[in-house]
Amino acid sequence: MFESKIAVPALASARDVMSRALQGLRFPDKVRVSEAARRHRVLRNPGAYSGPWGDSPHDMRCLDRPMDCLATTSHYAIVAVMGGSQQGKSEIGNNWQLHTIEYDQADTLFVAPSKDLINSYVTTQFDKMLDLSVDDDGRPGLLRQRQLGGVSSDNINLKRFRGCDFHFLWPGGPTFRAKPFPRGRMDDFDEFGLDIANQGDALGLMEGRMGSFSAYGRTKIYVNSTPVLGKNKGIEALVASGTDERWYVDCLACGHPFTLTFDRLDYDQSGTPEDAAASAAVVCPECGGAHAPTEKRALMGTGRWVGRGESAVSRQEMEEGKAGELVASKRATFRLTGLMGFRPWSQIASLARAAEISFALDQDPAAFKSFDQTVIGRNYVPRDQGEPAVTEDALYKRAKRSNYRMREVPPGAVCLIATIDQQSNRFEVAVWAWGKNFRCWLVDRFAVLTVMENGAERPLRPFTRPEDWSILHERVLSRTYPLAAAPHLRMRIMNTSVDTGGLDAATDNAFTWWHAMVKGDVGSGRPPLPPTALTLLKGGNRPEGRLLPPPTIDAKRQIKDAPQAELFVPNVNRYKDTADVRLKREDEGPGAIGFPNDLPQERDGSIPYLAELRAETNVNGQWTREPHRANETWDLYIQSCAVITRFGGTDASLAWVPEWARPPKDAPRVLPATATPLEEVAAPEQVGKVALAPRRTGPRRGIRMSRPR
Repeated sequence: MFESKIAVPALASARDVMSRALQGLRFPDKVRVSEAARRHRVLRNPGAYSGPWGDSPHDMRCLDRPMDCLATTSHYAIVAVMGGSQQGKSEIGNNWQLHTIEYDQADTLFVAPSKDLINSYVTTQFDKMLDLSVDDDGRPGLLRQRQLGGVSSDNINLKRFRGCDFHFLWPGGPTFRAKPFPRGRMDDFDEFGLDIANQGDALGLMEGRMGSFSAYGRTKIYVNSTPVLGKNKGIEALVASGTDERWYVDCLACGHPFTLTFDRLDYDQSGTPEDAAASAAVVCPECGGAHAPTEKRALMGTGRWVGRGESAVSRQEMEEGKAGELVASKRATFRLTGLMGFRPWSQIASLARAAEISFALDQDPAAFKSFDQTVIGRNYVPRDQGEPAVTEDALYKRAKRSNYRMREVPPGAVCLIATIDQQSNRFEVAVWAWGKNFRCWLVDRFAVLTVMENGAERPLRPFTRPEDWSILHERVLSRTYPLAAAPHLRMRIMNTSVDTGGLDAATDNAFTWWHAMVKGDVGSGRPPLPPTALTLLKGGNRPEGRLLPPPTIDAKRQIKDAPQAELFVPNVNRYKDTADVRLKREDEGPGAIGFPNDLPQERDGSIPYLAELRAETNVNGQWTREPHRANETWDLYIQSCAVITRFGGTDASLAWVPEWARPPKDAPRVLPATATPLEEVAAPEQVGKVALAPRRTGPRRGIRMSRPR
């Protein structure tokens, strides 16, 4: 058998080997970060601009100064940028990393909020930049040529190059422990925990890792984020502590300088999002000159950064466009805005109008929060900021103008929701009528105080006596209510919710009651209720969480071979933001809350149920109850909002309400012209032992609803 000859590999050219070796010994060119980006950075974004960085149709010269402040020749130790999405924050860091690998090598730590985000960034952005970067002759792979060989030098968490290593990690105690770095980058800073593993904030920990390099003045940290923590917190506080520079442009008509912020964008605020997009223009505050979207590049070309200690002047007066002296600081900080970024002004106007329409329909500020933070690049600004809170007296006057009485269902109601709040000695109950566009009316409000035992009444003990919960079927779930416009017609309660919060025993009792209601009782003849007739709730404590997350299943509180009891944990803080806006609506538009004209009054003339709606105030984005003030009616309304979300989500048409829960088909749509005068209304008879609450001194679409028998 003949053996094939094995080709001997050719020897490497000694000339080439020596040339590359000597090339590596050459002192790098002194190139600014912005210049390095224009020479070597190539973008590949299918569906958007792809090509050399410097040839982009978007004028991004506003990123040059933040990038160049990251160079070793700059005296700034920290560069921080606040802005929304698609505004170039990450590209500043990417171009700095390119410059570090090619021109100014130093070990760098990159930190993002989570492991998943690190994996995504390295595979979709960093690796792409390594592959696409070009040399001065346009040949790709410039940065790849500097990368060291071997698996250990090229993985998700570590990239090794000649002269520097890049580490990619997420916040945690080990991230900043025993890892000295001269350079660091933190993306999405506001999503980091305020206290990393009980060791302090992320910025302080990263600065602590740089102690051995600080004496030589070669430390750099780049921090960027979309602001989400609120005014004067997180990235906004960091930016305010530095040079706090803003982008000024000159009006193309009169030359007057102004900041390119959202309040300069003019658009049709009465039509559709498409109308807003078609009418979008940036208006000069001095002469009123309108700049069309096609003039964005020309307007950006007049721009410059103006920081603390400086003032903007027209370039017609001074070539630099600013006067004064920038405040001395080791922190160069900048505010990017949506009007400066890649997103067209017309799209910004369209998104703004869509958020306005959404807010008008459901009063949920979530659409505005998303718009402010991700599109505009600022912390959320409540649209009713500065407006006084609605007073108890204003609610009283609104109730007196009402055209229905307590325990009547007003015209426009589509379904009834009963809500229950358990206390140590009673159940607080409210019944709410809901109509289209989230219109709501208080129909009934009372407290269940006693239960029959051995032929006599005794005080309730819901926290400690689970048998006391059986009273709720008779006194709440079984109720029906007459229509104000046709008292001979009645409506049933579609769903009853219970707040399970409180002591552990109270929560156990709520689950036990749920199972009892669903199972039914043969002895008393009480039929079983479908699970969709009841909602168990527990208030969530995450203000930035989802409005109503999917329900949880508590395994230890389930019964074998029985339907699963689901626990819903709504974001009560967000619901209260929405409720506060709705309370301020004096008309009968979307989200307005109505009250009967005969609400019970105390001897001093006050109306406790209305006072309870004003017992909490928003303090720095968190709703807080004033000491010793009852707030049950407020909480009961929030419960009903969560029930509506459970079944209908954001569908304001209420088309999902089952037919059996709606008013009879022959029900009048309006009250008769001759309504009973308020003076002639008799006090409604109480059912069982229910009373005015004592004053305290100390979903989703697609859910099938079954009809209770």
